[in-house]
Amino acid sequence: MASTSGSLSPSRTLRAKQQDTTTFGYESPPDMPALTRDVFKWVQGLDLSHSLKNVRRDTQNGFIVAEVFSRYFPTDIQMHSFDNGVSTNCKKDNWGQLVRFAERRGVSLPADLVVGTRQGVHGAAVALLEHLYEVFTGKKIKRVSAAAIAAEASGAAGLGGSRGDAGGDGSLIASSLKAGVAVEFGDAVTRGVEDAAVLRQRLAAGGGK
Repeated sequence: MASTSGSLSPSRTLRAKQQDTTTFGYESPPDMPALTRDVFKWVQGLDLSHSLKNVRRDTQNGFIVAEVFSRYFPTDIQMHSFDNGVSTNCKKDNWGQLVRFAERRGVSLPADLVVGTRQGVHGAAVALLEHLYEVFTGKKIKRVSAAAIAAEASGAAGLGGSRGDAGGDGSLIASSLKAGVAVEFGDAVTRGVEDAAVLRQRLAAGGGK
């Protein structure tokens, strides 16, 4: 039966669910992992100079990440040394300062997450903020294992994608399993950055660096 003008078809309903990713004013674009509520509330509580609207875009130049560090190292991180610009040199300088500082102070700042965040790689910025949340708060984020995600995605595929109202979950999970890409940081070429689920599993296992 054709849908009435006042209702949404199943496909349009699914798209609406996929696009409803706003949490306390923070918006995660479709097909991008979203911050957990705990991590977002933690970032919000740091009273940063700029609100976090799009985690991939807003963290790319390293300025907001530098502000996060400055809240825990107020006498060591001087924000006038960082530029909230968008040029390649600006990003390289900001992240370079953060990497050197983290090395001096023994703060875990995984190189693949730094590179991925700077390059805008799928899921890297979310994984980086989750990692810093755990480092600075000492709290652990409850994570779903990659095996569980793969099992659910496989189950959805086995049902031919017809799962009624639950179909949205399977589609969202499948859309988050994108292949990593090779990235560069300065003159060094790193290994491909894993997807968010794999990054989170590695961090949960204690393989931060």
